Amino acid sequence: MRYAIKKTDKTVKAYCLGEHSAMEQNLLREGAIRLRPDGLYELFSQEAASGAGELAHPGDYFKVDTVEGRHYPYPNDRAFFLANHRHIAGDDYQQRSRPVAIWQADEELCPEVQFLLETGRLVLNPNDPARYFNAHLWGAPLSAARDATLVLYTTQRDAAGQITDISFNFVARPQFEENYRLCGPEGEG
Repeated sequence: MRYAIKKTDKTVKAYCLGEHSAMEQNLLREGAIRLRPDGLYELFSQEAASGAGELAHPGDYFKVDTVEGRHYPYPNDRAFFLANHRHIAGDDYQQRSRPVAIWQADEELCPEVQFLLETGRLVLNPNDPARYFNAHLWGAPLSAARDATLVLYTTQRDAAGQITDISFNFVARPQFEENYRLCGPEGEG
């Protein structure tokens, strides 16, 4: 198992859903964010598949990847976001970094990835490198290319040490390289 940490000097732009920021309004017009009749938001990240966006609640935060002039918003749960970011001013936040376990397709399977595969929470599709990683996350089917990184945010275990749950997501290669650096489990490296 390898570890990575977000670059500590990284300042990011982030927006709170439902506060009607200029970015939220712009992405609603573009269709990159949709407000659903049930009050939830649907965000169309790079990993959104099958025409369904990732679901988020008012008060959750979102960040935006821009690729070739196109915006791809992705949600952050409010509690997670506030615990891992420090507000600087306006829409600017500094990330609070902690090491996270990662896995990439060219590595041997680790127990965490094996658990996700056995429970059906992760499906690997070797016949389609553009949609190699597949999972149902944030209320939507998501996929990522074979060169993406699987980021394992937390792993929960029972008293016997058996894995009971894992929170994870995919990070596309360009965003991983821009935002993370490899490190040891304690953050050194």
